[in-house]
Amino acid sequence: MPSESPFRKVLLIGATGSIGSVILRALLAEPTLSVTILRRESSSSSTNPPNVTTITVPDTYPTASLIPAFTGQDAIISCLTTLSTRDQLRFISAAISAGVRRYLPSEYGLNNMRADAQSLCPPVFGAKGAVQAHLREAADKGLIEWTSISCGMWIGWSMRNNFLGMRVRDKKFEMWDEGEGRFSVTTEENTALAVVNALVKIPEETKNTNVMISEMVVTQKELLAEIERQTGNKFVVERVNSYKKIPELQAAYAGGDVAAAYGLIEAGFVTGRYGGDLEKEGELFNDRLGLKGHTLQEVVADALASL
Repeated sequence: MPSESPFRKVLLIGATGSIGSVILRALLAEPTLSVTILRRESSSSSTNPPNVTTITVPDTYPTASLIPAFTGQDAIISCLTTLSTRDQLRFISAAISAGVRRYLPSEYGLNNMRADAQSLCPPVFGAKGAVQAHLREAADKGLIEWTSISCGMWIGWSMRNNFLGMRVRDKKFEMWDEGEGRFSVTTEENTALAVVNALVKIPEETKNTNVMISEMVVTQKELLAEIERQTGNKFVVERVNSYKKIPELQAAYAGGDVAAAYGLIEAGFVTGRYGGDLEKEGELFNDRLGLKGHTLQEVVADALASL
């Protein structure tokens, strides 16, 4: 019989974001947890559930505000926006100072510990890898525990945000190379459940571990075929040569085009060359975390309904 979880009080950063809002719902559905939200002053107009304690800090997340906010918490869960990942280095230091037991970084993607992924997109994959490396070092010194969640990509979010090549509203599809790169897919709901159950159900198994989950592995070609089947529409396919496009995006980002980072993130998944197929990257925790499987047909149908 599993031992009782030591995690009762958790603080969530980024609760209004695309994955943060889903994780918040999952946390609130777990009766053993007491949830606190950390939000910036510029987000003070957002509405949070009435039964959740909210702590407001300046937009710059000063350490002097973070330490008292973190004090008394058992775990910190970060859902920071993609390009703010490096801010977590300061969060981790504050969590250590506040005596927080475990930190869950903004991971939620491919295997960010791969050097090729980090060099592909330094502002995102590189930054996430640096945060994870920092946590590993701190854990080795006994300063804090950590758990990261690698879940592949979310089809629902991607479809709503014209990602993974999907331009569904315009009946277009950007196909990288031959569209045969393989990448993991997990629903947002299962990602959130994995976060909660990593703390509540199997805290020791997920201690100081990059937890990998993957409901299925798909290709762009398979994704397009299912979208066309369900919509009854034939999409215009625009081809992208990854070996030409990636250097162009890297140069654009270096020149100040921040949006180019999102193209590099997309390349990390759809080309299948940078650790996006999590079934090849390590052991999956799906069963131990109690995740419910979905078919590609179900996931695409839900995504289309959300448009």
